[in-house]
Amino acid sequence: LDFARFGQFILDGGVIDGKRLVPENWIEQATTKRIGYNNPGQGYGYQWWTYDNGAIAARGIFGQGIYLDPNRNLIIATNSSWSTALGYEDQENPNREAFYQTVVSAIDAESTQ
Repeated sequence: LDFARFGQFILDGGVIDGKRLVPENWIEQATTKRIGYNNPGQGYGYQWWTYDNGAIAARGIFGQGIYLDPNRNLIIATNSSWSTALGYEDQENPNREAFYQTVVSAIDAESTQ
């Protein structure tokens, strides 16, 4: 639940109950793509993974994560216990990415009905 709350804090621009807790432009700066990444359509900011569709993600060791899509007002918070730290040996990391995109696709399909 705390990951989801933190995600909402980021989507709300660093404001809680009308009170700004971080400088106004900090979240935009932190979530801006600074470098490219091996996966097309993705990059990296200041501790945030970026997507060309405007989404961002915080990815933790052993599978913890927060996926935020401001365009869909979507927060996905995940807790996990991967078999390895980075989750590549058993495809856990790629599967997490596929899960995020499956949720986005389901939301898009629902919104067009």
